[in-house]
Amino acid sequence: MTPSARAPTKRDLLAEEFLRFLAIERNASPRTLKAYASALSKIRTQLQLKPWLKCRADDFRDYLFHLSKEKAARSYIRVQFSALRTFYKFLRARKKLGHDPSAEVQLPRLQKQLPVVLTRQQIEELLS
Repeated sequence: MTPSARAPTKRDLLAEEFLRFLAIERNASPRTLKAYASALSKIRTQLQLKPWLKCRADDFRDYLFHLSKEKAARSYIRVQFSALRTFYKFLRARKKLGHDPSAEVQLPRLQKQLPVVLTRQQIEELLS
């Protein structure tokens, strides 16, 4: 692909500042940094590069609906929104934002897995 064929990318300065904060001040693991960077990038792409400071709760509900429609795992959805909520807490703490729209979005609950139960025969085999 030639340089002129590539779509222009707009740097996400707020996300970069947030990731630096996580790396330096919170000593986040490389895996966490990668997961959060990926999540924020995917969310921003889905929001069509809308500035973070202009996003509303409905934007994030639309993203949640998109993920649900794509049949994304609930655990994946929770990681995406964990990154988003941590990012918005950071923005509020740095006085860049007065209101956190991500806090208004209700996420689907994780499914509880039932414990595996042994049959009477399996228990007898284990004990013998």
